[in-house]
Amino acid sequence: MKALASGLEESGVLFIWVIRPPLGFDLRGEFKPEWLPEGFEERTREKKQGLLVKNWAPQLDILSHKSTGAFVSHCGWNSVTESLSQGVPIIGWPMAAEQAYNSKMLVEEMAVSVELTRGLQSEIRGEEVKEVIETVMGEKGKGAEMRKKAAEVAERIKAAMIEEGDEKGSSIKALDDFFSAVCVEAKRKEI
Repeated sequence: MKALASGLEESGVLFIWVIRPPLGFDLRGEFKPEWLPEGFEERTREKKQGLLVKNWAPQLDILSHKSTGAFVSHCGWNSVTESLSQGVPIIGWPMAAEQAYNSKMLVEEMAVSVELTRGLQSEIRGEEVKEVIETVMGEKGKGAEMRKKAAEVAERIKAAMIEEGDEKGSSIKALDDFFSAVCVEAKRKEI
């Protein structure tokens, strides 16, 4: 946590950090200042660089804001779809379950993410965090390409959910097909 805080502060980017107690502590418990570098919260508040939100924030509302440039995520599928539906590239930190596979796909196949580190026991340094943030937020090179690809994915997601008149996106068509199949099977069983 301290390394993440240090890297965020050193990067100079504006941020919102939904912060919870570190792993190994009661995740519903009270957040303790000693889990962050001394004076971090005060400095970032005074410089108007960051906002620490304890426990919960409206993730999709934040991701849909035009000033959101990247999302540090554990790469759970709901978070991935929320981020990409808004065209926001991801800084991945997969922790468990399918998250590492999701992160690998986002980095290697979709090119909309970079991975900061992987797993619960991984160690990072503030300088690494700063470098990854600078890469993703960069106006040229990899950062610009990631934002372009994330915007393309967002357009595909929107197209898949369109329903205007006779025009239906692929997700709407698939849902219609599913319900049709269920209805046919239900009628077949009534006979």
